[in-house]
Amino acid sequence: MVRRIVSLASSTALLASLAGCGLIFNGTHQKITVQSTPQSAKVTSNPATAVITTPGTVSFERKHNYSLTFERAGYSPATFEIRNRMQYGTLVLDIFFTGLIGVIIDATTGGWKTLYPTTAMVHLTKLAGVTGPDTITVGIRVGKEGDKERMRVESSVPGVLMRVETN
Repeated sequence: MVRRIVSLASSTALLASLAGCGLIFNGTHQKITVQSTPQSAKVTSNPATAVITTPGTVSFERKHNYSLTFERAGYSPATFEIRNRMQYGTLVLDIFFTGLIGVIIDATTGGWKTLYPTTAMVHLTKLAGVTGPDTITVGIRVGKEGDKERMRVESSVPGVLMRVETN
C-alpha cells in the first residue's frame, strides 16, 4: 500500500515537472464573451479563430492578442482589442516547482498569460438612411435652341447630383 502511494506521488511529481504551472492551472485557451447592441452582429477575429454571432462565447489561445471586428447590416463596423497579460505569480511557481522545463512549456503555450478583458461589448452605430423614393428618373435632352446646341439634364427628384462629361 505504501509502495502504491509513493508510486502515485512520484508519477504526479513527474507529470508536474513535465508541464508548467500555467498549463496545469490555466490551460492554453480562455473563453471570451462577445456582446453587441444591437444583437446578431457577426464577429470575426484576427488572428482568425472563429466567426460567431452575438451574443456568444469564443475560446482563444492565451498566447495571442486579438482584434475583433463586429459587423451588422445597416451599422458601422466596430473593432475591439483583446490583449494577453503575463501572470507573474505563475512564472514564480514555474521557477520554484518545475524549473526551466515548466518555464519553457508555459512560455511556448501561453499558459502563464491571461486574456483581458474577458467580455467584449460594443455598441454599433446605425448608418444614416437616405429618405426618398425607391426610383429616380433622369432625363437627358439634346438639341438646338436657336443657333446653339444645348443639353438639358433633369431628375424626377430635386437635389439629385449628376455629373455629365463630354469629349
